[in-house]
This record gives sequence, C-alpha cells and structure tokens, in this order.
Amino acid sequence: MSYLSFAYPKVTTGSRLTDAFVNVINSAFNKLSQVLSTSRSFLIPAIKRQISLALSNATVGSLTLEEGDDLAVFGCPDDDGPHVRLTVLNDQFWIRLMLVQDLGFAEAYMAGEIAVSNLVDFVRFYIYNRATLETKASSSVVNALMCLANTRFGNSVLNTASNISAHYDLGNEVFETYLDATMSYSCAFWNGPNDTLEAAQMRKIDTLIDRAQLKPTDYLLDIGCGWGSLAMRAVERTGCRVLGITLSTEQKEAAERRISQAGMSSRITIMLIDYRKLDPVEYCFDKIISVEMVEHVGYEYLPVFFEQCHQLLHPQHGILVLQSITRNEEIYAKHRDSVDFIIKHVFPGGHVPSVSALIAAATKGSGGKLMLESAANYPEHYARTLRAWHDRFLAGYDKILATAAPKNPQLILQESELVSDSLSAHAPAPENASANGNSPGYNEVFRRKWEYYFAYCEGAYATRTVGCISMVFTRAYNEDFVAQVLPA
Repeated sequence: MSYLSFAYPKVTTGSRLTDAFVNVINSAFNKLSQVLSTSRSFLIPAIKRQISLALSNATVGSLTLEEGDDLAVFGCPDDDGPHVRLTVLNDQFWIRLMLVQDLGFAEAYMAGEIAVSNLVDFVRFYIYNRATLETKASSSVVNALMCLANTRFGNSVLNTASNISAHYDLGNEVFETYLDATMSYSCAFWNGPNDTLEAAQMRKIDTLIDRAQLKPTDYLLDIGCGWGSLAMRAVERTGCRVLGITLSTEQKEAAERRISQAGMSSRITIMLIDYRKLDPVEYCFDKIISVEMVEHVGYEYLPVFFEQCHQLLHPQHGILVLQSITRNEEIYAKHRDSVDFIIKHVFPGGHVPSVSALIAAATKGSGGKLMLESAANYPEHYARTLRAWHDRFLAGYDKILATAAPKNPQLILQESELVSDSLSAHAPAPENASANGNSPGYNEVFRRKWEYYFAYCEGAYATRTVGCISMVFTRAYNEDFVAQVLPA
C-alpha cells in the first residue's frame, strides 16, 4: 500500500515542471510512504504522543479524541469555544497527519478514516489553537516536495484552462443542486435572519452594479462571468452592453442558453477566452466587474491581471469593481506558497491573496494609475452563504447520484483511488459506477470532499481568518466621482 501514490494527477501540457521532474517527486513520495508502511508498529505510537502533546496546549474550546476503547479530552471543555469529538476509524489517519497535517486531516476525512461530530467546529478549534497545533511533525522535505509539485498547476495561459475545467466543468447538475436560481457561485450579501439565498445573491449583484455606476451607454466586461446572472441583471437594470468571459465550457453553454431564453442575446456576448487574450487595441470597456475570479489568477500573475484591466478600461471614466476572497496578512505571509486542501482538491492553481497583495498588484500592474476608491469586507456573509450551500448540497445529493456520469470522470476516479490506496487491506473500495454503469460516477469520496469543502471554508470565514473584500478601483482623474458631490 502506498500512502501518497494518489497525491497528484498527471502533469498537463504547459506545466512549469517537466513530466520527468514531477515523476521524480512522485517517486520520492512513494518511497517515503513505503518506508513508513514498514514502520507502523513503532511510528504510529510516536505520532500519537506528539499530537497529544500539541493538543494538550490547546487553550480555546476542546477536542474529545476517541480511538477504539481509548478516550481523551484536550483543551478547555467548560469554556465558550468550539467543542468537537473526533473518532479515529483507521490508523492510516496518523500517518497522513504527520506528513501533511491539515491537508492530511482533510484527506483522512474524505477517505472515511475519521468521523467528526461537527466539521465547522473542528475547523474553528484548529484555527483558534493553530499556534500550538502546527507541529514540526511534517518533514520540511515533504513540504518542499509538495510546494514544488504544486507549481505544475501554475496559471500560464496553457495551464489556466485545465485548472478552471477541473472544478467548473464537473457538470452543471452539481452546482444546480446547491446554488440558488441566479446560479451565483460567490458570497451573498445577507439582510436579516429571514433572508433567502436568492434574495441575498441578487442584493450582492445589485450592489456590485451600483458600485460600477453602470449607465445605459456603458460597455461592461464581466471577467469570470459564471452562468451569466450578473451580465443579465446589468442589462435588465441599465440596458448596457456586456461581454462576459469564462474558461468553462459548461458555464458558457449554460449562460448562453439562459441569455437567449431571456431575450438578451443582442446585448450580451459570452466568450470562452483567457482574460489575457483580450486585445486592448480592439476592446475598450467603460466598466469591469470581476467576482471572485482573481483567486484563480495565481500570485505571479496578479500584476498581469491588473495591467490588463488597466489597459482595457476607458482612460477617463473607467471603473473596476473587484470581489475577492482574501487571507489575513499574518496567514498570507506564512502560507502564501503552501499546498492546502482547497488548492489540491478543489481549485488547482488557486491563490487567495491578502488585501495588501491586491493593492500592491494593482499599483504595479497599472504603473500606479489604478487607485483604491473604496472597500468593504464580508466574511460573516460568506460563512452564512457556505452554510446555505452545504445544507442544499446534502438535501439534493440524491439528485446528483441519479444523474449520468460526471463530465470530468477522471477527477472522480482519482479521488476514489485515494480511498482504495488508503483502505486496501482494511475495507473494500467504494463503488465507483455511475448511474449508467459505464464510467466512474459520483461517490462517497466525492460527497465527503464537498462536505469538507463547505465546512472548511465556513469555519475560516466564521473566525475571520479569511475575508471577502469588495473593492472599487478607478483613476485619479475620474470626474464622475467628483460630480456626485461637488456642485457644477
């Protein structure tokens, strides 16, 4: 059994690492896992002692750890912090935890090696006690290899399309299960306890349109247009023209279908194109709105993104409205290049910037011409959005199982192999057949990955270690802002 043989899929064309080099990395992982496999009898007790020592220093909330007949309580069970129960079902969990810590925990959950009473509370417990729980157990060599292997997902023009497809081309039926009628896959702006997800998403869309100060004569660029809801609402409210761009074929087809049904095809065009491929000589936009797309750009391409926006914007009255997930500055400085659960299993090539990184990139990319006009942060709103998505996903999961095979079955198969490698001698591999029986389908590993994704993110937003910033950029000589306040 190879503990890490499932770690990374094959390299795509255009990677920064050659196939040969990545094969060396994967070979190193496999050799390491083979050594660990022959050392279980003394290694696992040693890992448990080290983890127990780290947990004994927890100061917020409590963790009840159960394995077989053994039960231990760590932390402060009488305080107001999160209290969670973790049950170890397979001692493979300890190996994962030693090697890759929080990523190992996520993969153990996906593989069914642990049970957790409340995933969101566990994430909160981990975050509150991060300083004591981030031990030295994970080898620096292992971490270095993981960071190197992650560069294969770098967001060159060649790689970006495959990175986007890995998540957004799973099949629209998956997203329809948990998104609202607007098909908005971004933070909703809530107003009161009785608000609905659809109303909150429409409020977000209207807020962004208002911040862009859209006019009937404007030409709007929607970078990362998703399923087209913002473009359609912009036309409905203002009558402006819109170009929406995406790298997801599934999104493009669905967006064009919805736009046609709404009778807006004469005002909205959807293109399957990388933002870097739009020629500023050919295109000039009065306004640009980009909603949670910049996280797919990658650290090294952040200035390129803002340079392109600057070149595409009208020189006098151009406005860029950007909504982005952000990390707080302390975490960003420490973990900018780390490989976490989201990057490996949800958004390959993803990079969550800090607010200062966004401002610095805007300054560098525009030669100092784009300036931040305003900003607002919505982490609590995203926590509630994720909870709503999580509830809807679980309620509608049987509908996903009843669908045909996934549009990207290779990804599902890779996750199934994770479980097969993990459980090999301990339990049979899960069923992978789709409803039509011809190719791998949605399965238990897939479900548990999405459960963890929603809970992992909700916990991060609930503790405000991750934010959701809505920013407006313009140039110094945009007199449209002056005219709103200064009388003629």
